[in-house]
Amino acid sequence: MNSRLLLLLLLVYTVLGLYGLRLWQLQVVEYERYSTQSRGNYVRTEPITAPRGRIFDRNGKLIADNRMAVDLVYQGGEVEFKERILALLGLSELPKPERGQEVIVKANLPEGLIPTLAELTAGQKNLRLVERLERNYPRPISGSVLGYVQLANALQVKQGYDPDELVGVSGLEGGLENTLRGTRGARLVEVNARGERIRSQVIRPPLPGKDVYLTLDYDLQKAAEKALADSLEDLHKGRKRYGLPLDQKPKGAIIAVDPRTGEVLAMATAPTFDPNLFARRPTPREEIQRLIQDPDKPLFNRAVLPYAPGSTFKLVTSSMLLEKGYATPGTIYTCTAAFTVGRFTMRNWAHRNMGPMTVKGAIANSCNTWYFQAVWNAPPGSAPLVDDIAARAKEMGIGRPTGLEIPERSGFLPTRAWKRATFDEPWYPGETLSVAIGQGPVLATPAEIARMLSTIAMSGRQPELHLVKRIGDTPISPRISQVPGTHWAELQEGLRQTVTEGTASFQLKDFPVPTAGKTGTAEIPGKRMGLSHAWYMGYGPVDPNDPRPPLLVVAFFENGGEGSGVALPAAKKVMSAFWKVNTGSPAQPSPAPIPQPTPPSAARP
Repeated sequence: MNSRLLLLLLLVYTVLGLYGLRLWQLQVVEYERYSTQSRGNYVRTEPITAPRGRIFDRNGKLIADNRMAVDLVYQGGEVEFKERILALLGLSELPKPERGQEVIVKANLPEGLIPTLAELTAGQKNLRLVERLERNYPRPISGSVLGYVQLANALQVKQGYDPDELVGVSGLEGGLENTLRGTRGARLVEVNARGERIRSQVIRPPLPGKDVYLTLDYDLQKAAEKALADSLEDLHKGRKRYGLPLDQKPKGAIIAVDPRTGEVLAMATAPTFDPNLFARRPTPREEIQRLIQDPDKPLFNRAVLPYAPGSTFKLVTSSMLLEKGYATPGTIYTCTAAFTVGRFTMRNWAHRNMGPMTVKGAIANSCNTWYFQAVWNAPPGSAPLVDDIAARAKEMGIGRPTGLEIPERSGFLPTRAWKRATFDEPWYPGETLSVAIGQGPVLATPAEIARMLSTIAMSGRQPELHLVKRIGDTPISPRISQVPGTHWAELQEGLRQTVTEGTASFQLKDFPVPTAGKTGTAEIPGKRMGLSHAWYMGYGPVDPNDPRPPLLVVAFFENGGEGSGVALPAAKKVMSAFWKVNTGSPAQPSPAPIPQPTPPSAARP
């Protein structure tokens, strides 16, 4: 008995010794390893999304902001008060999450439901309310100008974004991403073995993005957007005149600028969309897909896309002819109905002889044949002259970035070298005649046309366009350069005559504020008459001593017809809103005969 008892005691002490040895190993020898592992299991670091910077107009009106949204998320498993929660949400069943994942039961919970749901979900480890920041646009402007945000994609997450972080995709939101994006914070979260949160502590607060104050005037912006929307009646007049199907919506852009500084006071584009559509969660995918597939391209900002400039480009040709000495302010050509070179005849927009005129008259009456003669009679001959036109256009602001803080495409200026490299063909003299009146392969954006006209209005002082007035408390200084030239007055007087006696006089001759401007109609190869691009560019007051603030407006309509028929009235509405003048019903011109079809090179005013 004694030996068996001793053996049993030995066995017991051995087991206890082994347990004690293991306990000593865990508590002393491997303490650091298991302590670190324990903290890793139950204390984790979570990112805190930083608010994006807010966007204001020049007068402090809030355009883009952030708001706190609350979602109900579910991890799976049994839920208390399930039937009551489903009834509150109007659901029949909870969604099934993938293993180990959370699923959003309801995004953007109404504020009235949040207190009740907070009470019902309290203490439930698999059903909880989650707060997040959502972009909000209380005063949305043209969607493609303002842009929109989306959750970071896989590539952006690899680049340092959080999966729940909003990223600017286009327009101002995209162009100012580095300014608007804040710096994320961090918090320590302690959970128990069942995954329930016990406590949390912010260890690094998030830093909001910088607030941005735009140069845009919200009231003028809305006036420009309304002018685009209201242009449908004028568009339909042109369509009916040529027996064309009616448009359902206008396609175009209006940009209004302070020509002294390059500040963009309004930039509207049509058709457009509400950027709040992209900020919502859950994302309305069907609506967004319809936007993407819309043949009218509402996601495009037409103010920064290149188009054939038509007769607005004649100011470039006029400047080149005068500055190079190929024509003088007194050079006179007869504005004939047509101009013939060899076997080719190029026509003016008017089917009659308009009489002799100088460059000022050619601008005012938009005479194609005056430019054909001036270019053809230039000493170097018309073929090399295209390089002079391209060089002067670039100096005046076409074919290069305008300085805007949003993505933009530049216009295109053909040259002899370009044609040789692209088509392995020489440049033909007749092609220069088309380019001289803004036809052929030459392209310009409405923003570029605005900068070009600013250069003329300011006698060669060329401002870079910009949409940002200040970032936080730091103002953005205008960027001004000087374009060489001595004949700005002739261009200004020609633009003024356009309004007093030329192609814009029927709308603006008696306008309360003296202005200057130019109509433009660009015929498009392959398009029927009446589907031209319609332009108008104008500025005022023309007297530098006038106490009223200056304004420059460019209105463009894609396939809008004649510039004087649709773009001019739209620009006039923006001018009226800016200077707060009541023009009443404009005097209407006598009905013009329907013109006969003309070649694409015969641009209309």
